[in-house]
Amino acid sequence: MSDVKKILLIISASNFERQKNTVRAVHQRLKEMGGYALYVFTSYGIYTSDALHMTGSASVYSLLNKMHFDGCILEGNIGNMEFMSFYAEELKKRQIPFVTLNTKVGDAPFLVLDSYEAGCQLVEHLIRDHHCTKINALMDRGRDVIVEQALKAYRDTLKKYDIPVEEKRIVFKRISIPNGRAAYQDFAENGTMDAEAVLCLHDVHAIGLYMELQARGRRVPEDILLCSLNRSTNSIIFRPDITGADRGDEELAKQACILLHNMIQGKKVTTDNRIGGRVYLGQSCGCKNTQIDELAERYQDLILAKIEAGNQISRMMQYNDTLEEVNSLDELGRNIYSMLTGINCSEFICCLNQRDLKYIMNEEEETRAEDGEVFDQTMTAITGMTWRTGRIHNETFPLERLLPIDTEEGDIFIFLPIHHRERVYGYIAIINEYLPIDLYNFRICYESIGSSIENLHRQMILKSSIHELDELHMRDALTGLYNRFALKRFQDRYTRSGAYSVAMIDMDGLKTINDNFGHLSGNHAICITADAIRDSANKDDMVVRCGGDEYLVLSECTDKRYWEEQRVEINRRLTEYKEQQKLPYKLGASIGYAVFDRECDTSFEDCCGRADKEMYEEKKRRKSMR
Repeated sequence: MSDVKKILLIISASNFERQKNTVRAVHQRLKEMGGYALYVFTSYGIYTSDALHMTGSASVYSLLNKMHFDGCILEGNIGNMEFMSFYAEELKKRQIPFVTLNTKVGDAPFLVLDSYEAGCQLVEHLIRDHHCTKINALMDRGRDVIVEQALKAYRDTLKKYDIPVEEKRIVFKRISIPNGRAAYQDFAENGTMDAEAVLCLHDVHAIGLYMELQARGRRVPEDILLCSLNRSTNSIIFRPDITGADRGDEELAKQACILLHNMIQGKKVTTDNRIGGRVYLGQSCGCKNTQIDELAERYQDLILAKIEAGNQISRMMQYNDTLEEVNSLDELGRNIYSMLTGINCSEFICCLNQRDLKYIMNEEEETRAEDGEVFDQTMTAITGMTWRTGRIHNETFPLERLLPIDTEEGDIFIFLPIHHRERVYGYIAIINEYLPIDLYNFRICYESIGSSIENLHRQMILKSSIHELDELHMRDALTGLYNRFALKRFQDRYTRSGAYSVAMIDMDGLKTINDNFGHLSGNHAICITADAIRDSANKDDMVVRCGGDEYLVLSECTDKRYWEEQRVEINRRLTEYKEQQKLPYKLGASIGYAVFDRECDTSFEDCCGRADKEMYEEKKRRKSMR
């Protein structure tokens, strides 16, 4: 439908829960609003360095410039500010309205959790309800607005209760469990491990710090309290569960859709947009969790997902094995189809660069698309299934369409890159269903696609190398004709029926050429003779250099007239080559042939012996004539 507006969501799948919640909420809100289709570009990485290197997992985001979009939501979890700023500039350049989630980029409209309000509530809870006066803060420098607001809440609330603000109690670490653990040492070096509580920006920080505290004999909550400004499933299932503020993924996503809709309609919107976070008290700050019933559904979803993954481990390993063992693109397509439909991915399309198909299936060096782009201008859907098309097999389409199907209202297309390390082959699109990206079996199977393509290419290289070695083993290095090894290998194909003939051919005067003009000239004469024999033979004849100036031709033709004609034709060609190349010596060949005769020949060697005998009689005859 031409009037359907295409909305792009750029997001990272490094945080499964946030990605799943955001995609679901955006798709649901767009469907409620009507007239929209959603395109999701995602990957499993967070790009904190080398941000603009669009290869490997990050390559999927380069698809932004391949298709026209009517609006975009840019989620702040995809990487650092350089990465975010790059895409913001690309969107501006293409005049695509966009909003950012969970971060601020330039003067673009943004939506974030109001971490100031939540931070004030958490710090005040620690002071008022738990009588803490020594409170540390563990932040992340890369979260601009959220960090600014969290630090302001931390400082303002301490001042409100006349508690001195000690800057040495504030530590900045990138969000990860190892960094949460490492923060303990930073606090210790600052002399602030006497803290009674720690306010963390993220629950992952809190979990890492908890693990280090426990390893050092410090108990939570008995010896120290922990809380965070990010409460996710990690917070809920951890024991003790982490006190924190719900980050409001669904609400932020829905508000982003409304904001973007107004921008597309040409309406003015506010730049700074925030939602309040709801604080949940947990055991990590010594409180009893009163929201267990409310969170039961999230527990249930998590448990079911783990059970489902456990049930499919055996099948998942089978899929991986079949992907690793493919011998052709068609087999690869069939196995990908079986794998994805087997893990309840009912609609998908697997697309590869058309130019890469040649690279995958032979020993050629890898090629890049035009102008250094990672994707070719023409893509091939090697496999897939949609309710509109049924099963897809090797269907080509221009990259600017992204998919070989038309967009309809309410669609959702979720794109993941297919790559092996930095080498990008294409992308996979999950269609009209929520991506099972939080399931480990999906991730392992998905990542196996890239490695299986690389393995397929290596198989082609190996087969080509074996074929090349085989050819070298069977070919005469000087003339390129088959040698005696090849004759032994293939002679049964000609002789098994008992209807064949053999010709033995010997050059005339090779010794004279070597003695008078040198062995290089002799070698040249050997090659010219080989060309004359090969060029005059039938295409199915086997031409062999037996050694020196001796040749053998094995043929399924049993007509003696054929060999009489060959005697004339080979020598005619030799005379013609001599004149063309102005050679100072004569060229000629003596030829003897024999048609297999069951009465006088008991073997192939017997037939060759008769041909050889006739060849020497022919040589004597020609010599006497000369």
